[in-house]
Amino acid sequence: MSAGLHVAVDTGGTFTDIGIRKDDGELFVWKVPSTPEAPNEAVIDGIVGGLEQIDRSPEEITRLVHGTTVATNTVLTREGGRVGLLTTRGFRDVLAIAHQDRPAIYDYRQTRPAPLISDDTIFEVDERIDADGEVLTELDEAALDQLAETIASADLDVLIVSFINAYTNGQHERAAVKRLTELNAAPVVSAATEVATEMREYDRTSTAAINAYVRPKVSTYMEKLESGIEDLKIPSRLWVMQSNGGLLNPKMASTQSAKTVLSGLAGGVVGAANWARSLGLKNVVSFDIGGTSTDIALIRDGVPDETNFTEIDSMPLRLPSVDVHTIGAGGGSIAWLDSGGSLRVGPHSAGAVPGPISYRRGGTELTVTDAHAVLGRLGGELLGGRFELDIDAARARMEEFGKTLGLTAEECAEGIIKVITATMARGVRKVSVERGVDIRSCNLMSFGGAGPLHGADLAVELGMESAVIPPHPGIASAVGMLDAPIRHDFAHPVQANEWTRLEPLEAAFGDLQDQARREMETDEFDREWLVDARYVGQSYELTLPLEDSWHEQRRAFDEAHAERYGYSDDDAAMEIIVVRLRATIESELTREAQAKAGTGAPEPKTTRQVYIDGSWTEVDIYDRDAIPAGTSIPGPIIIDQFDTTTFVHPSLTCFCDDRGFLHLRTRKSDDDDK
Repeated sequence: MSAGLHVAVDTGGTFTDIGIRKDDGELFVWKVPSTPEAPNEAVIDGIVGGLEQIDRSPEEITRLVHGTTVATNTVLTREGGRVGLLTTRGFRDVLAIAHQDRPAIYDYRQTRPAPLISDDTIFEVDERIDADGEVLTELDEAALDQLAETIASADLDVLIVSFINAYTNGQHERAAVKRLTELNAAPVVSAATEVATEMREYDRTSTAAINAYVRPKVSTYMEKLESGIEDLKIPSRLWVMQSNGGLLNPKMASTQSAKTVLSGLAGGVVGAANWARSLGLKNVVSFDIGGTSTDIALIRDGVPDETNFTEIDSMPLRLPSVDVHTIGAGGGSIAWLDSGGSLRVGPHSAGAVPGPISYRRGGTELTVTDAHAVLGRLGGELLGGRFELDIDAARARMEEFGKTLGLTAEECAEGIIKVITATMARGVRKVSVERGVDIRSCNLMSFGGAGPLHGADLAVELGMESAVIPPHPGIASAVGMLDAPIRHDFAHPVQANEWTRLEPLEAAFGDLQDQARREMETDEFDREWLVDARYVGQSYELTLPLEDSWHEQRRAFDEAHAERYGYSDDDAAMEIIVVRLRATIESELTREAQAKAGTGAPEPKTTRQVYIDGSWTEVDIYDRDAIPAGTSIPGPIIIDQFDTTTFVHPSLTCFCDDRGFLHLRTRKSDDDDK
């Protein structure tokens, strides 16, 4: 491990989290309020404040990693740049037509979000390339020159050029970009194939549009952040977290901005994958609960599931990313009654402001956090005593709400927890059972500010192996980034089938390696070759590792198809349509501080009445720092720490391993381990 401090900063909607790993592996955590209007200010303030707490200086930082929500928020709030689109004549409506599917087929009130590019900034030009890459109609350069003046008058921030079938032959896109740049048609002119090089015109154009839309804000943010880092005299270069779980330099993040859309979310999944490997856990469900949502991902043998297609605000984004299922369930999820008088929770949320009633910020709607407070799972304060809760106000509103259901305040609060647990359980099944994985073989890696409060409930509800709580769950996304690799992904369309075998892939391999060398400015990187394969006639593909022969590739594909969909088709022909290169430079191995071993059972700091399974129970309350390695404590207990609270159900035992991870397991399995 390199000497000096390793620092990770994760920007959230309410707080900006800072993780500082010292030379000896000890981890220090810090939180500062986020500054949404100027997120770089919270990043710099957080770094400075965290270092002051441990009496260290910015000059000692040798690794600096950052997860950002700038791209995500820019899309969701529709505050991006003014973007134009130049496309093949006849295809101006590609973004409006979209996939022609209906999100809710029988809901006539359902509407799609408006495209990021308005109709008055879409332009057409004569040119055409067929699906095999052959030029059918040459690019009309004279018309392009005339169009440049019209485009310039539109006062764009970015113009994207997306021609039909350009993924097979990008010469027209490149020529148009070159000419329009020379004519100053827009401050930035880019080709869609610079962002996404795969088939499906709507997906490719949508991805390019998202990238162009967020690019002005992300590039400005990166400039300000790098300037602030330079002012602090931090010797380390800045690395930015990508959606794929790898790191990117700020220059690339400024131009390939769409790759950071899931930046902060990916950090937690990367951390969970690293922890799963180090703990020797085969199947792990990453379970990250915040104030508004829960992000769930499947990790097999220490490797998170990935996807080459995701969506943001219902718009396709065809870029590699960790495969995360997000549900509207979090600490701020609001309890309400539907038209039939049944109790529902979420997906709408009280957010950070006004927040839960117990937060004393003017909230009036009951939330999941208020339910925990009424049940006694939360005490009167959070963040080490820096944040006081108004439990009486939450209880008074819970009593009022409960009367409409014929329930006491406690029964109503427990009902809210059961409803949100069922919602979360469906999300966990979505990434496990629906992908052919037995949920009973999985361990739940619970983190985020509210994850440890729900981990025990989910493990019991689903009969999982255990719930695992990392040492600093409240800032797990920041901690996870510390060990993320530098990573770049490249893709090239191909056409390989049982007649051509793997031969068409050879030329693509060379092209992708050349791209990787240029982009990463080195030849010293690990190479992982992947292919997108499908049965002929299918519309979607499976991505899997490249094998040595066509026969082995077919066998691997059949097995993957059977695992995902429950069957394979021996009579169908297979084809490969994309070859991929995943180029990574792994981070140096880091030393982690070991948890202190104890000589006896720890003493609780106090006790508290907690409502569990229909009755009040006297429960011991522990400080997490006081629980030594090798200790097992039977539930029910509650464990407090700076960034979260852990609830241990009566049917579970809490075991602290030698690295400080808490394992919540059934008493039978815990006894078996002994």
